[in-house]
Amino acid sequence: MIFHVDANSFYASCERLFRPDLKNKPIAVLSNNDGIIVALTQECKSLGLKRGNTFFKVRSFCQSNGVQIFSSNYTLYADMSWRLNSIYALFAEKYEIYSIDESFLYLPDMSSQDYISVAKKLKETVWQYTGIPVSVGIAPNKTLAKICNKLAKKNGGVFSWLECDPDKTLNGYLVEDVWGIGRSKAQWLKTHGIKNCLELKNMGLDKAKKYLTLTGMNTVLELNEKSAIEFVSREKSKNICSSRSFRECVYDFAEIEKALAYFCSIAVKKMRDEKQRCTYIYVTLGTAAPIETDFNPKIHYFNGVGKKLKRPSSFMPEILAVTIELAGYIFRKGYGYRKASVSLLALEPDVETPRLFETQETHQQHKQDLAMQAVDRVNLRYGTQTVKMAAGINNPVSIPTNGNWELKRDFKSPNYTTRVSEFPIAR
Repeated sequence: MIFHVDANSFYASCERLFRPDLKNKPIAVLSNNDGIIVALTQECKSLGLKRGNTFFKVRSFCQSNGVQIFSSNYTLYADMSWRLNSIYALFAEKYEIYSIDESFLYLPDMSSQDYISVAKKLKETVWQYTGIPVSVGIAPNKTLAKICNKLAKKNGGVFSWLECDPDKTLNGYLVEDVWGIGRSKAQWLKTHGIKNCLELKNMGLDKAKKYLTLTGMNTVLELNEKSAIEFVSREKSKNICSSRSFRECVYDFAEIEKALAYFCSIAVKKMRDEKQRCTYIYVTLGTAAPIETDFNPKIHYFNGVGKKLKRPSSFMPEILAVTIELAGYIFRKGYGYRKASVSLLALEPDVETPRLFETQETHQQHKQDLAMQAVDRVNLRYGTQTVKMAAGINNPVSIPTNGNWELKRDFKSPNYTTRVSEFPIAR
């Protein structure tokens, strides 16, 4: 049996966690550069706000209705997601992280009531340990588990397929809400008289495969209580990219260096967390829209360049030096840059190859690995970016946290769980 566990209004719940004064108050979380609403509490929904609302259009409405606005704090959300999954591991040896706020847990055979008891215990434990509310859907496969989870949100937080009337449940569930059926497929189904999941369940498999592709056919199979969507293990990244759109145009190469140093630190940390090394680095710079100059009234500049390393590396100073070198090749004065990216490509496992005799190269690599391990330990203990690379090859300076190249996050909350200087203070 499969549990689908979903954290309710996850981003907003994380923000409320360290702000007890916001209990039962409307909260909305914004996307990158504070563009649109991406998460909101039920109190917000009751006011008529929706996910996807453009913030500047509803800003005055939010202010007049007491809506608490937050910029996306991905560091906080990722850390809380890790804590949630560490709790899930106590209840199921096998589990699959589907997204930052959703996971599938695979449980052994037991009675129907035992499943419900375990789900309630899991829900209570998560709340006790983290303060994050979760819903649990119980079913024999993934698709039905996700359906049950959505129904759980309206039925006390736990809903079991084994305790419901299957046909009645599917008859009340619209096809556009089912996992595996996108907007275009849902529209096609409706035009052919299939509006709910019960009608979709009774659709012939040959017809489903022809018109809904293999994904749609698997959905139909799972609605018929067959297991067609297998467990997906977490695989290491094949490539890692760190990219941002700047809040303001950046004209100075020194500012570009600072931005790329920050992007590198993010990409290298992820790569090291996965115990990998890169053999190729690719850097891009670009303007966001055509700009005017004395020579050409409308010019849009975008360029990228890459370089293969002499040997695979996860050493931050080496990767940053190459990144800045590449950026220097494509940087052109006079442009207002709004985008930049660093990609670490051709990744491979960070495994030391045994050698009979140590060379100067292997000795140097060993020293670099020890240095990076020390940095990793300090940042793990005292918070992300406690130890970080200085930016600027010719005139090194500490990377500021409020550069023009940073994301616009005017409403960002502190990194309560990952940075010592921002730990909440009990008064």
